[in-house]
Amino acid sequence: VAGPQAERRCLRAFPGRSQSPGAADIETRCQPHRKIFGEFSSSSFGDFQGVFDQPQEYIMELTFNQAAKGVNKEFTVNIMDTCERCDGKGNEPGTKVQHCHYCGGSGMETINTGPFVMRSTCRRCSGRGSIITTPCVVCRGAGQAKQKKRVVIPVPAGVEDGQTVRMPVGKREIFVTFRVQKSPVFRRDGADIHSDLFISVAQAILGGTARAQGLYETINVTIPPGIQADQKIRLSGKGIPRINSYGYGDHYIHVKIRVPKRLTSRQQSLILSYAEDETDVEGTVNGVTHTSTGKRSTGN
Repeated sequence: VAGPQAERRCLRAFPGRSQSPGAADIETRCQPHRKIFGEFSSSSFGDFQGVFDQPQEYIMELTFNQAAKGVNKEFTVNIMDTCERCDGKGNEPGTKVQHCHYCGGSGMETINTGPFVMRSTCRRCSGRGSIITTPCVVCRGAGQAKQKKRVVIPVPAGVEDGQTVRMPVGKREIFVTFRVQKSPVFRRDGADIHSDLFISVAQAILGGTARAQGLYETINVTIPPGIQADQKIRLSGKGIPRINSYGYGDHYIHVKIRVPKRLTSRQQSLILSYAEDETDVEGTVNGVTHTSTGKRSTGN
């Protein structure tokens, strides 16, 4: 049977990050081993039941930028925690508990079965060693109550969709799994990001500059003369922080050449003049009678 040990083996920690006490640990989601022992959560063995209690799981929505840059995000959770009224003792404040005479206060009873002597949890006090005569009105003697708590989740920069943080809330732990929204601008590949940049025909031929949206700021991109469609421009270190190590990924800008659908008469004349001087035309050009290679057009 796979237990918590198997889960710990499959969870992957992310080193290289200094964290303050209580900060969340990043993990990779694995098989749901943590549900195997959930049946014991209703036990009344006091603090011992924490061994079997299963952390609650929550889903947190993040924008692309929040996941890439990191953010401290407030979150409301409903969690079973130590009853604040009775401080986990189970009895109403101001009242006393009775010593369990059945087990002598040890919480264990001895059972004689012929030649064998067995020790088991006391059936009278359920292992507490005492009897609650006046249960707490909030937790009804359980020592725990459901509480709504507002916590701040420290989302580390570079977290990916489906990753989980584990963090303490009171005396319990919760798991928060991130769901990262798609970006209308960027595409992610690990720590690298990709985006498209549309330029004009003149910019592609002559070169120039263009403004592109970066992850952290607007970037002035230098366009070399003669750049080709779908050619990539690499901006080193302008990507997402590497959560497994140090440094940043890169930003790759994919050049897209925007070809005009309509031309002015002057633009049409200039393009035709250019076409007549081209030397590497394969096929024909509409509106051009002869190219410099002597090929005759069959177009308009």
